[in-house]
Amino acid sequence: MSAPRKVLVITVALTLSLIGLKFLVPLVAPVVPADRPHEFANGLGIRLLSIGHEGNRVTWYNEIHNGTGSDITLNLTSTCRHGRPPQESGPSGTSLEGAESLTIPWGQTHGWSESCPSPESGRWWTYTMRLSDPTGEHRFPPLTLAGRAH
Repeated sequence: MSAPRKVLVITVALTLSLIGLKFLVPLVAPVVPADRPHEFANGLGIRLLSIGHEGNRVTWYNEIHNGTGSDITLNLTSTCRHGRPPQESGPSGTSLEGAESLTIPWGQTHGWSESCPSPESGRWWTYTMRLSDPTGEHRFPPLTLAGRAH
C-alpha cells in the first residue's frame, strides 16, 4: 500500500474511533438498568426513583446515598441521549442549577431531578451523570442509567 493511502486509512480509522468513543464511552462503565441501584466502591450509592415523559421533556428522579464514612461534596453534570445510535437530546436542566455543589452528610440521602428535551414518549433513554469531588478525595467513573420514558 502506498504511503498516502496508508495515511488516509489511518486517518479514517482514527476518526471513526473518536466518533465511536463519543457515543460509546459514556455508555460503557458502568451502565445500570433503570430498575437497579448502583453503589460505587467507596459506598456512594445512586438509585433512579422514576423516569417520566411529560409534554416535551423527559424527567429523571434520582437519589444519592452517602455511605462513604464522611460528609461529601459533589459537583454533578449530566447528558441525556435517546435512540440508536444514541443522540444527545439537548441541554438538560437539573434541580441543582444555580448551586455550585451538593453536600451530603455521611449516612444521609439526597434526591434531585433532571430533565431533558424529549421528542416523544416511549423512547429508550440513557442518562449519564458525572460526579466529581472538588476536594479530589473521591473519584467516580461516569454512571449511565438506561430506561424507557412513558
